[in-house]
Amino acid sequence: MKTLLPAPFVAGTAVLVCCLALTACSTPKGNPLPAGQGLAEVHRFFLADRLYLLPAPHARLYVEVDAVEGCVPSGAALDKLRSFLGAYCNKPGGIEIARSDVIPLKDARGISPSALARRYLDGPPENPAASSPAFIYVLFYNDALCDQVPATASGPQAKGARPRPRARNRNPHVEIGPYPAMIYLNTRSPIGFKWEQKWNLLHEAGHVLGLAFRPVGASAGHCLNRACLMSGAGRYRYLGLQRRLCEQCVAQLAEAARQSPSTNQRFVGPVLVRSEAGYHVLSLPHREKVIVGELAENDCREFAAAVRAATPAPGGDENDWRSECRLKEEASHEPAALRDILKRAKAEPDELVRRVLSRLCAQVCAGWYCAHGQYGDAVSTFREAILLSPDDDWDYNGLAWIKATCPDSSVRDGKEAVGAATKACELAEWKEWNWIDTLAAAYAEAGDFKRAIGFEEQALRTGKPSEPEQKEMRDRILLFKQSQPFRERR
Repeated sequence: MKTLLPAPFVAGTAVLVCCLALTACSTPKGNPLPAGQGLAEVHRFFLADRLYLLPAPHARLYVEVDAVEGCVPSGAALDKLRSFLGAYCNKPGGIEIARSDVIPLKDARGISPSALARRYLDGPPENPAASSPAFIYVLFYNDALCDQVPATASGPQAKGARPRPRARNRNPHVEIGPYPAMIYLNTRSPIGFKWEQKWNLLHEAGHVLGLAFRPVGASAGHCLNRACLMSGAGRYRYLGLQRRLCEQCVAQLAEAARQSPSTNQRFVGPVLVRSEAGYHVLSLPHREKVIVGELAENDCREFAAAVRAATPAPGGDENDWRSECRLKEEASHEPAALRDILKRAKAEPDELVRRVLSRLCAQVCAGWYCAHGQYGDAVSTFREAILLSPDDDWDYNGLAWIKATCPDSSVRDGKEAVGAATKACELAEWKEWNWIDTLAAAYAEAGDFKRAIGFEEQALRTGKPSEPEQKEMRDRILLFKQSQPFRERR
């Protein structure tokens, strides 16, 4: 049975089960924000600073501070942070800054900062008697440890060899989206010396509050006033030249404090939830989960627990963003609603969210349409998904499979099937046996049975198909040798 579309297209319940099995697939790593997108444009979409500056929807603010051994911040630095946040964040329930874990050196070696954050981030303590607070997480770490061999490693590298340093932002920084609640403080940065630590911490906290992502008087997220704390020329901070906000930055915060509260974002524990029409995006450092359907707070708790429990890969790439998608049962019976989500997702700025949404909606809708004999609707759904996410191999493969194997001859098109299947294989770098299997079926529909046999044999050699899948593929080879294409059953 194909993993993308149900085969045969007969029982609607079986079709739905097949499609639901696809809803936890993860996307490849990559930057979730579109290339060329300006910081100001990204900030204007997320506007997460309102969660901190305004009293609603969170009347309290909880700041968790973790530090790798040897990088523990001074009490003076955290006192400065408390005063800074207290001056600009309207939180009638109070602001709490909590020292949390001191991470042992042995546990920090070979682990990227974002992976450390996912492992040690706890979030605010659960308190049923109090409302959920807004949340900021601060990690003080030594970047030199990230490229070292983990203490648990064995083999040649454990004898002193060091892996090649990975590309990452080694300066103190925040990430504007999708999880802007995270402050990275590398104490070994060229601008991370201890005497500058508290000023760098305030500078990054200013970014969390939305400074200086504005079209006037700022560039690349930094104030153009060199005497301002939010200036990008951080080397002047320790001289006392950049320890206060300029009038323009103060005015920006005052203006933001007069805006309406966020209606589609909130924190559930440490998880930032962004709710859009028909779906919800749950975010933690470099991890996202999209929930299609009604959101329950327990979904957020399960997501946080799964992220925390995942074992980080030694030497993991800080740019390793991953997103997954889950379809709730009540939403799985509404193909029209899912197709509407697919259309609306064109406005989604997060590329990974857009990709998993297009993949899920296309797969489930196409499976439903095929189960009910509406093959033309299945084809148009995949075409919509390809327009939405043109570099997603899954959607090309789905289109190719229908065009190659559909029981309705008016839908089949061997030439288009070969083109779509080839594109899917290229995008997957010819590593996905299912896609090569589809290409074989496409060539058979196009009448080129020699290539069909060759690609089916290649599919058998690629990956690890199960025994039943291998049997189906060998059966298709027998068909192709008899110059017969493969057809799904009605």
